[in-house]
Amino acid sequence: MANPIFLPLQEKVPRTNTLRRASELTILFLLLSLLLYRLLSPNDHRVPWLLAFLCESWFTFVWVLSINIKWNPVDHKTYPERLLQRVPELPPVDVFVTTADPVLEPPIITVNTVLSLLAVDYPAHKLACYVSDDGGSLLTFYSLVEAAKFAKLWVPFCKK
Repeated sequence: MANPIFLPLQEKVPRTNTLRRASELTILFLLLSLLLYRLLSPNDHRVPWLLAFLCESWFTFVWVLSINIKWNPVDHKTYPERLLQRVPELPPVDVFVTTADPVLEPPIITVNTVLSLLAVDYPAHKLACYVSDDGGSLLTFYSLVEAAKFAKLWVPFCKK
């Protein structure tokens, strides 16, 4: 169960947008009054009138949908420094690095990926890295053996 004394890792901060809302409501009023004008004005040209009404209705509908997205903007403020207080709550992570052909996927790329994963700022007892070499390449195996030797020096340096 989560400890209630931990502070949140992120929070939503609402942005004020009263001027924008006022202008959007004005535009909505103008669009609705244009549609009302189209409905109430008699016209002998039915096809152009109907086409104009349908286009203006569709524009109003799409505009309302686009405004709906922007009506309540928020900023997300994150606190990454609080993450270290929650180490017991972090889930265990298994990362699978796959490779098949040392010609198409050079072993140096696989080695760089594995070293980068090992240097991630995450509790070591909750992070597991697995390499799946479907091609069974001896070159990839030898590269990973050398990378394991290098990782003993490199990973502690990265975590400082």
